[in-house]
Amino acid sequence: MDLNVYYLTSKLFSGSSRNIWSPWSHRPECIDAPDGKGTKYCAFTNSRHGRRGMSVVTKPEIAADIVGILDQPVDATVPGSEDVRIQTTSPYRIVDVPGKGKGVIATRLIKRHEQIMIDYASLLVDISFATAVPAWTGYRILHAAVNQLSDTDSILDLGQSNGQASDAVENILRTNAFHTMLGGEPHMALYPMVSLSAYTRFIPQTIQVSVGAARDIKPGEEIGISYITLGQTAAERFTALQQWGFNCTCDLCTASKAEISASDARRKKIDLLREQAIDAFQSGKPYQALRLTRQVLNLLPSEELFPLYSEQYENMARIYWVLRDMKKAEENARISLEILAEQGYIERFRPEYLDMMWRRFEQEERSERT
Repeated sequence: MDLNVYYLTSKLFSGSSRNIWSPWSHRPECIDAPDGKGTKYCAFTNSRHGRRGMSVVTKPEIAADIVGILDQPVDATVPGSEDVRIQTTSPYRIVDVPGKGKGVIATRLIKRHEQIMIDYASLLVDISFATAVPAWTGYRILHAAVNQLSDTDSILDLGQSNGQASDAVENILRTNAFHTMLGGEPHMALYPMVSLSAYTRFIPQTIQVSVGAARDIKPGEEIGISYITLGQTAAERFTALQQWGFNCTCDLCTASKAEISASDARRKKIDLLREQAIDAFQSGKPYQALRLTRQVLNLLPSEELFPLYSEQYENMARIYWVLRDMKKAEENARISLEILAEQGYIERFRPEYLDMMWRRFEQEERSERT
């Protein structure tokens, strides 16, 4: 622990003055884990952060390490979408959806890659917390974290579909939370607006997430976010979605048996080709890896797996970089970065991003040799 972290954590627990809790708006409520190591977990809340406030259930040293997040604006311009701010006229409305609870419906045509909404995490919980403390005391900390927010209903009104959860807040977390890294450790993060609603674009510097359309969305169409791995077969999607009690009715999942079978075959082929391309590259067969990667790219449009495009062009850039064909390496790297910019994952393409990619390739190559 560095001196700044030590100073902040020491301040939190050395007195009773309200100023000592700064930048948190409430005195942290804590519990000692019975691990014999002195591990402590606390509910840290700043109820004035953004529109709803933010609570973090984590270790004091993690909380001290991430206090800078509170200085970041929560409705700032979204990376990759210059001068785009939260819209006063949203392209969606929240409605009651029969059999699903609350849902988000498009009010106009939303173009592919267009930003739909931006949200920030209101509740973050260290993943290790659930198994490190007794359940009843853990629930007390979770409820304190929620109750100290300025808008508790934004959390408590979220759906619950986890049959194994014994507590309402735990159920909400297991049903709606995303995985994110905080202070170098995995946490669950609740984004209330995103949980109601398209793919997500995480902005870790501010614990924000931007939601963009993976395809054109028609007026009146429900906007959804998939919680499962991209590119799965119909059976895999069905099994994975059961933990949320969700039965998908998208065009692909409700297609004819013949169409689903053909789609599954293409997806299995894509997975196989991706694995074969990696194996070929790692076995010192770069030209075979290039051929296999091109086959992957040719199959992606048929399954509308657009988020995988950038990965494949970066793979080709890496192969050409190894072959020291820098002209083709730069061509493919540029395409990869431009796709990321179009999809909103990074800012617009900048030449310095190429140098960053080459340095990353060098570092990864050195680590593989050691």
